[in-house]
Amino acid sequence: MDVLISGASIAGLTTAHWLARHGHHVTVVERSDGLRSGGVSIDVREEAVEVARAMGIWEDVRRLRVPHDDVYRFVDESGATQAELRPAADVYDNTEDVEISRDVLADLLRAAVPDDVDFRFDTWITAITTAPDGGRAVTLDDGSVLVVDLVVGADGMHSAVRELVFGPERQFVHHLGLYVSIAKRCRSVGVATGSEVLNTPGRMVMLRSDGTSTSALLGFRSEWLEHDFRDVAAQREIVRRAFAGMEGWVAPEAVAEVVGAEDFYFDSVSQIRMPSWTGERTALVGDAGYCASFFSGMGTTLAMVGARALAEALEEAPGVPAALRAYDQRMRPIVERAQAIADQGAALLFPTTREAIEERNAALRAAAPA
Repeated sequence: MDVLISGASIAGLTTAHWLARHGHHVTVVERSDGLRSGGVSIDVREEAVEVARAMGIWEDVRRLRVPHDDVYRFVDESGATQAELRPAADVYDNTEDVEISRDVLADLLRAAVPDDVDFRFDTWITAITTAPDGGRAVTLDDGSVLVVDLVVGADGMHSAVRELVFGPERQFVHHLGLYVSIAKRCRSVGVATGSEVLNTPGRMVMLRSDGTSTSALLGFRSEWLEHDFRDVAAQREIVRRAFAGMEGWVAPEAVAEVVGAEDFYFDSVSQIRMPSWTGERTALVGDAGYCASFFSGMGTTLAMVGARALAEALEEAPGVPAALRAYDQRMRPIVERAQAIADQGAALLFPTTREAIEERNAALRAAAPA
């Protein structure tokens, strides 16, 4: 079967591995000119551990995991620690969970993709229609047309495949009332281990060490903001305004790092909620179909598990339509479980008042081991 995958990040690379491994002819198109880089560390958890094992990359994932101290130190404007949180086993309670650099995991996944997979960078999909043979006719940005048996949208929360096949993005976005912006590597500020967090009502500045460098994460509460997710200059201005007047600790320096970062990232903390992730000879994998949100810690796991589930459904079911229905059914409970925990950290990391900040710190102090 001929398959076209849109997106060469975690979801797309894992899907390419599994579909090629099951004997399909796979082409991957990616809008950027290479594997996307940047972003903070990500988690390989629960079912994704078994996926990594089956791909033959698990030992490398463990070996290259982030060697940092998992502690959050909540500081005041002077930088003095007011409370600490050391996450124990979380709601997924899996001692094999691994935190790893997104770039490192992407490199491991790319190396696991069979050589006969055709990668086309600086290329994207502009139209998808039904071909005369019942397949999908996919028009690329250069005007060329590929006729394939299946299109896989693995192109993130702002999926072009989803937009073309299922309709406008906004109808599927469930906004959690937060925005986040990131600079992966800071030059002027840093922490040696763990994370340090300064809060003012509805705003957060976090510095997070991965053992070798420090990332800066800015987050703020807000209703939905209408903006062009490709207009980076406008996004930088949104962040600058959101953190205007936030002084103390190293907040001004951290904000400057993020706003001026070459690898600047900005997006809403949202989920993608859809009644089905499959259409006519089309399937969505990862954030394109079921983004659980930035703070769920489950995006990578859902992408890797979804990729394998799609490949196995295509292998086991009698025909593509039945396989797509089986994929939907297999992933639904996994996705619902992940999305249900997504906003548990919001009250902790984004208190809305000064009183709430003090109450959080007091509760953490009271719960700390003697």
